[in-house]
Amino acid sequence: MKSYQGLADKWIKGSGEEYLDINPADKDHVLAKIRLYTKDEVKEAINKAVAKFDEWSRTPAPKRGSILLKAGELMEQEAQEFALLMTLEEGKTLKDSMFEVTRSYNLLKFYGALAFKISGKTLPSADPNTRIFTVKEPLGVVALITPWNFPLSIPVWKLAPALAAGNTAVIKPATKTPLMVAKLVEVLSKAGLPEGVVNLVVGKGSEVGDTIVSDDNIAAVSFTGSTEVGKRIYKLVGNKNRMTRIQLELGGKNALYVDKSADLTLAAELAVRGGFGLTGQSCTATSRLIINKDVYTQFKQRLLERVKKWRVGPGTEDVDMGPVVDEGQFKKDLEYIEYGKNVGAKLIYGGNIIPGKGYFLEPTIFEGVTSDMRLFKEEIFGPVLSVTEAKDLDEAIRLVNAVDYGHTAGIVASDIKAINEFVSRVEAGVIKVNKPTVGLELQAPFGGFKNSGATTWKEMGEDALEFYLKEKTVYEGW
Repeated sequence: MKSYQGLADKWIKGSGEEYLDINPADKDHVLAKIRLYTKDEVKEAINKAVAKFDEWSRTPAPKRGSILLKAGELMEQEAQEFALLMTLEEGKTLKDSMFEVTRSYNLLKFYGALAFKISGKTLPSADPNTRIFTVKEPLGVVALITPWNFPLSIPVWKLAPALAAGNTAVIKPATKTPLMVAKLVEVLSKAGLPEGVVNLVVGKGSEVGDTIVSDDNIAAVSFTGSTEVGKRIYKLVGNKNRMTRIQLELGGKNALYVDKSADLTLAAELAVRGGFGLTGQSCTATSRLIINKDVYTQFKQRLLERVKKWRVGPGTEDVDMGPVVDEGQFKKDLEYIEYGKNVGAKLIYGGNIIPGKGYFLEPTIFEGVTSDMRLFKEEIFGPVLSVTEAKDLDEAIRLVNAVDYGHTAGIVASDIKAINEFVSRVEAGVIKVNKPTVGLELQAPFGGFKNSGATTWKEMGEDALEFYLKEKTVYEGW
C-alpha cells in the first residue's frame, strides 16, 4: 500500500495528537500518520508569516508572479501524482481528480500572470497643481481555511491571489485532507517561494482554526466550509481588537429545475452528474430536483434509466462515483436516508450500503419531497437527491428560493422566456442554463447569496485579487 509518510514528515510539523490519514475507499490503508498542531505551534506559524511579510510584500509583483507561474508548470508536470494522491486521500475518481489538478495549475498560472498587472488608477484633480492617483498594497498576514471536498483547487484559488498581491499566509486545510496542501506547499517551495511566506498548520477547527482567526496579527480571513462554522468565524473576527477583512463561502442546497420545454435526456444527465458526481460532496452539487408537472412522468423514467448506469467503486477504478469521504459523513448520509423513509418521502432508487472495505453508498433518490422536509431544506453533502413536482414556472421559482441557501441553481429549458424569468428571479450567486449546477471556470467570479456566503467578496477571476489588496489614494501637489 502506497505511503505518504515522507511528505507528511517534511511539511507537517505538528507535535500534538496523532491523526491517521486514511483512504476512504480502503479503511485499512493508512496514507500517513500526522501530528496535529498545538496552539503554541499555530502562534509560531503566525509569527513566521509576520516576520516574512516585509520581505515578501517588497518583492516586485512580477517576481511574485513568476514564482506562481513556475509552480503552475511544476504542478502540471506532476499532475498524475497529484491526481493519484487526491483520489487516495479524498476518494473522488481519478478523472475528477485530474480535472481538479488541471484547474489548480491553471489557477496558479492565471494569478501568476495577473501579478504583472496589479495597478491603481490616475484621477483628474480640480487643482491644476495636483495629481491624484491610487496604489494597491497587500493587507498583511492572511488566514486561509479550506475544506476537504476540493482539497487542492480551493487552497490554490485562495493562496494564489493572496501571494500575487504580496501577502504572507497561514493556511489550515481540513484535517481529512492535509497531504494535498502539503504537496502544494512543496511545489511552491520548488518554484522558489521563500520559507515562511506560506505556513501550513493542521488541526481541529475548534482549536487551530479559532486560534488563527482570533489572532490580532491576522489581517484577513478567507474560509470555505459549513454555514455553522462560517457564522462562528464571523463572530470571532468581530470580537477582535483590530478590523479584519472576511470572506466566507458556505453551504448550499442547490436546485435544478426541469421546465416543460426541456430536453429530458439532457435534464436526466445533468441531474445525475450534478447530484452524484463527486459523491454529492460539493457546495454546488444538485441536491433538489424541481420538475414541471407536465413532464414529471417522462423525466422520472429518463432519470431512473440514467442512474442505473452509474458505477460506484474505488476512485482508482473505472467508475463514476467514489466513496463517501469518511465514517462521520457516511453516518450522516444514512441518517438522512432513514429520515426520508420515516417522513413519507418515497425512495425510488438506491439508499443501500455497498459492501466492501470503503465507505460506499448507492446513489439515492427520493420523490414526493415537500418543502417542509429536512431533505428539502438542509445540506446533506452526500449522494442523496430529492425530487419535488411544480405545477408551473412560478411555483418552481418559489420552490428553488424556499431555502436559506443560494450558491447555485440551474434550469433545463428551451423556452427563452422561462430561462430569462428564472435567471432574473432566482436568488443564487451562480445560475446555470442547460448545464450542471457543479463546475466553475477559474476566470469567472464565484460567490453565494443568503447563507451560502458573506456576499462581500468574490472568489476566483480577477475579482479575487481585490480581497487581498487595499487601495491607498495619493494627492500629489506642487
